[in-house]
Amino acid sequence: MSLRHMWIVFRKEARDLARDRRTLVSSLLIPLIMYPVLFGLMSMGMDKLDRDIQQNITVALAPSSDTGEVRDFLQNRVFLGRESIRLVEINVDPVEAIKKGEARFVLEVAADFEEKIATHQPVAISILYDDSDTMAAGSVGIVNQAIAAYGQSLVVERLNELGISTDILQPVRIDYASIPDDQKSGNHMILMMLPMMMTIMIAVGGIPAATDLVAGEKERSTFEPLLTTKPGRMSLLFGKYLTVTLFSLVSVVAQFAGMTMGILVNPGYLSMNGSSPGLGGFSVPLGALVLVILITVALGMVFAGLQLAISTYSRSFKEAQTYLSFLIFVAMIPAYATMMMQPQDLQAVMFAVPVLNAIAALKMVLGGAISNTNLLIALFSSMIYVIITLVFSARLFRRENVLFRS
Repeated sequence: MSLRHMWIVFRKEARDLARDRRTLVSSLLIPLIMYPVLFGLMSMGMDKLDRDIQQNITVALAPSSDTGEVRDFLQNRVFLGRESIRLVEINVDPVEAIKKGEARFVLEVAADFEEKIATHQPVAISILYDDSDTMAAGSVGIVNQAIAAYGQSLVVERLNELGISTDILQPVRIDYASIPDDQKSGNHMILMMLPMMMTIMIAVGGIPAATDLVAGEKERSTFEPLLTTKPGRMSLLFGKYLTVTLFSLVSVVAQFAGMTMGILVNPGYLSMNGSSPGLGGFSVPLGALVLVILITVALGMVFAGLQLAISTYSRSFKEAQTYLSFLIFVAMIPAYATMMMQPQDLQAVMFAVPVLNAIAALKMVLGGAISNTNLLIALFSSMIYVIITLVFSARLFRRENVLFRS
């Protein structure tokens, strides 16, 4: 293998891919546009859903409770001051009214509610709603809170009549004290999302390049003439391998840039409730930062080796695309399995498992619980997997029955 020949192949393939509009669109343009649009649409959808849940809560009465006294009781006492809740008329069965969207809730109030309130007895109020309806499930708490608040006001009124302090209602008081941590307090969403997205980005970032560099050349009938040139097969392999790795990492950078623009469009996406930016500051030691970057690059090299091997094995461009599409599951399964994990939940063995080691390393650094030993284990194991995938690709690249499959 000649380093000079490898560099020539790398430079030539990188230049050709940079001129390919399909590669540029899939690797650079789409990620830059996708996240701002996605986050913007998500923001609009979440805001609309929140407005629908919090406002225009329609409540109807069951036929047995649809009287002037009950309406006056609900409007002027239970729902007084709650403008988001309004009573509506229905002309069909309560279940049908809910299904048709005429009312979100149907209430049934005990007929003798006035007598029970006067004699200090509990009043039964039944709430009928569809818990599979997102808006109803989200706003049922608002209706319940209104009824509970009215009940609490009755209790306070009765205690005052008896000359009893309302402190009797709170025999135990709970005081909460949180340990402040400026670095961790706002990074819950990014701690969940960033490792998962990074892994999936790396898994798919080099697919367009890998598909074109071997399977695509086979289909265009330019691969056989390439093998007759001066560079040896290993020089060709490593030149193409470095090109796939480069475009994989460039795609990741482009996607992170797009995600950053998306966050700027909708900063509330990083918070659980969308009410604040929710992004705390990071303070990562230089050594740990360098290690996690190297681990991320190594993960890209592992996937580049797998992608090149699959492209080498494939007969055509379309066949390579089909096989390579399954690589996303290799990244998605561990990414989603560890999505909810916190840095303190990570186990040492995870830093030696492929793909999981990069996810665990990034989670640990983002969470501020840095262990250089675990980072070194992740880096060392990643380099072993890089070597394994390269050896596997090289073996396929030497086999005539694979290179010239028909």
